[in-house]
Amino acid sequence: MSTTQSGRRTMVGRLYTGMILFLILITGTSITADEIQSPEILFQQAEKAMNDSRFEEAYYFFINSSVEYAAEGNQEKKLDALRQAKRISWMFSEMIYNQTSADETIAHTFPQFSHDERSAFLKSGASIQFVSDGKTYYYEGIARNVQYHNKTLSQNMTRSLNESPFFDQIMPYINAPRDEKNPLYQNHTFVGTGKMSIPRNLLPDNGTLQVWLPLPVEIESQTNISVLSLEPEDDVISGPVTTGTIGEVYFEIPLDEVTSEYVNTSVEVAVTTSPRINNVNPDLISGYDTSSMLYQRYTHSQPNINVTPEIVELAHEIVGDEKNPYKKAKLIYNYILNTLPYSNVPHSHLTAMNISESDFVHETGFGDCGTQSVYFSALCRAVGIPARAPGGYQIVPGHQGTHFWAEFYLPEYGWIPVDVTVADAADWAYNATPEQIAEYNPTLPLTRNKCVLSDV
Repeated sequence: MSTTQSGRRTMVGRLYTGMILFLILITGTSITADEIQSPEILFQQAEKAMNDSRFEEAYYFFINSSVEYAAEGNQEKKLDALRQAKRISWMFSEMIYNQTSADETIAHTFPQFSHDERSAFLKSGASIQFVSDGKTYYYEGIARNVQYHNKTLSQNMTRSLNESPFFDQIMPYINAPRDEKNPLYQNHTFVGTGKMSIPRNLLPDNGTLQVWLPLPVEIESQTNISVLSLEPEDDVISGPVTTGTIGEVYFEIPLDEVTSEYVNTSVEVAVTTSPRINNVNPDLISGYDTSSMLYQRYTHSQPNINVTPEIVELAHEIVGDEKNPYKKAKLIYNYILNTLPYSNVPHSHLTAMNISESDFVHETGFGDCGTQSVYFSALCRAVGIPARAPGGYQIVPGHQGTHFWAEFYLPEYGWIPVDVTVADAADWAYNATPEQIAEYNPTLPLTRNKCVLSDV
């Protein structure tokens, strides 16, 4: 909803770059007319190659099987083969470097590193990578992750900016007085615009484009929601809805009437937020109703919050003999904060590979706001604490943007937000004293997207 047109083009350009690189890799593979096989055999060969991690070869077989299915007039199987080939292209869309180009990228970004020091980042487990057809491919964000995982490099970066993002904006409000002069405890009204643009040439000539745009919903700390504009207003079929569990507006756009370069949809919304302050007394927390729908839903596995036996074992190691759910959540929070530095993550690659985000960060140690949040949630669920990983907007002056955080549930207090990623900002801050870091990390701001994780 919030992605700008320029941001969209940047992302699409990056994905196309990865796809082009992948297509170049397989151009040397070809067959002659005498070697053409039935589409079923080609498809089976593709599946076998997939199982053997020969993804480039699988791509070749899927593409050729789609051609043969098309020749037979089997449209359904043709599309299936093309979908599988597209899935493989997404595996490579963010994993664009071979060993040489990954090394060159690190050398260009950090010329102070020796060859041996750079080589250490290319070893298995030291960076995000995967193997296809016997070759190792590296994540496009390898240089950024080298920086995030090195405190000195991160602090050099913020020093060059003359700013420590998040830390500088949030630190003044840590333990600040709760009075009417403190903006942290005042109501605020925000006006936001959400836009989505789709190139017309990517859509069919005729038919109907169905579009759902998200809207905020009324909750205790988020009220007075006003939808100021909807475009194209004439194509609104239902909504806008700003109550209940899902806020949305639904459009149906006749494509034969669209003559512009882009199909544009947008919403403009005003919403008033009020502070939600969580003064948790751990000693007054009662037990959970384990038969409730909420408890059942938020303590079980989900696709990206996968409560595996390995995660259960680790979670119990982290919390030890602790029984209090708040204190258990604090131990899990501290574990992630102290052992899993922030990283960029190839989400498209994980989706294409059918890798759960919680499994990925558990196995690799790499996680951004989304993967850190689902991992926190998985560890909490593993020890009987309802938890979830919502996403939305983080409004920090100068650093507004889409974001994920985690929340865990306490019977007397409801959902308690936790933001491990913003807590990581203390490690990046070049201007933070040890006393400020100690103050910043255990006691986060008492706003909607943060949680106080210190004993009262």
